[in-house]
Amino acid sequence: MQNKALICFILLASFFLGMPANGIAQVNKTDSITILDSNMHVNLKEVKIKARKKKRRKHYRSTKRYWRTVRNIRIVYPYAEMANQTISDLNKELESITSKKKRRKLIRREYKGLMKAYKEPMMKLQISQGKLLMRLIDRETGSSSYNHLKELKGSTTAFFWQAVASMFGTSLKSEYKPESRDWMVEEILERMKNGELPPPQKLNIKLEREDLK
Repeated sequence: MQNKALICFILLASFFLGMPANGIAQVNKTDSITILDSNMHVNLKEVKIKARKKKRRKHYRSTKRYWRTVRNIRIVYPYAEMANQTISDLNKELESITSKKKRRKLIRREYKGLMKAYKEPMMKLQISQGKLLMRLIDRETGSSSYNHLKELKGSTTAFFWQAVASMFGTSLKSEYKPESRDWMVEEILERMKNGELPPPQKLNIKLEREDLK
């Protein structure tokens, strides 16, 4: 049965590809035989390959996963924006300070204020929301949470918190990848920007600062 199927396949291939089944092109009256080259050449039409079809994206918009992602973005995106603003302001202040002692005081002050303001609300985040936040921080600031922590608090502190994050199944080194893993997140943010989806929630958190002396 298998041999029969194989023979049928060879015959069909010979017919559609324009190659004689016996491999002989022609037999003339002088009994000369011309053997065709065994390599076959087939011209195929151009095929365009796309990463994702629009229909697939429209399908995802109606799934629970899509709307769960919308909800999570509305909750955690404001934290990523706040992190970007805080890091930007801190870097501007550090540029005008040459004393290492005052720089350390400034960093400790910011760290203390951030912990006081954000510790309680961020402890309420789900693990999946925390993972998303790590990637959104990379999107907004252009660098991972690990690199920010390493720059401000040193390698030892960054390594310690990376180890803690790993215990909860996440990583401070998470990068934002809009062309692959985070394509859905990027689309949702764009739709929020265009007013097609409800915008991110507002944070009712006041960051208290102490005077640097």
